[in-house]
Amino acid sequence: MIFDKIENAKRYLGMNPNLDTALKYLSGTDLGGLPEGKTVIDGDRVFVNVMQAVTNPDAEREYEFHEEYYDIQIDLVGMEEVRFGTEYREITQEYDRQRDIGFGHCICEGSCRLSPGRFTICEPGEPHQPGGAVNEVAAEIRKAVVKVHR
Repeated sequence: MIFDKIENAKRYLGMNPNLDTALKYLSGTDLGGLPEGKTVIDGDRVFVNVMQAVTNPDAEREYEFHEEYYDIQIDLVGMEEVRFGTEYREITQEYDRQRDIGFGHCICEGSCRLSPGRFTICEPGEPHQPGGAVNEVAAEIRKAVVKVHR
């Protein structure tokens, strides 16, 4: 897990060529101006999904994981809590290769608070729980999730 300000995104160049493409895009793009839905950056290797969501105060909700893609989570409007873990207690939905997602219950080992101008990178295989309500109060957010093929 990486958590930082978008202005520092280029610090993480060199980890993966597709991640480099995404980080350069983040550094030079006004994400707030993107339309809702999918915007292709580099074919199936790098794309961004912009969406509206409501944060959830339930800390017991499931964590997700991906095998093929990094998730770069960015809040454009509002704030959310993102939790991380390293190990599942229970897999509740086996990995779906077509959708690149699986779910389970995990022990929270760390968290960060996203807000405009900040991002987190969730690596393939890393359990993460986006969409947490700040101070356990549900709120509407607008966010971008950049999907980066490993």
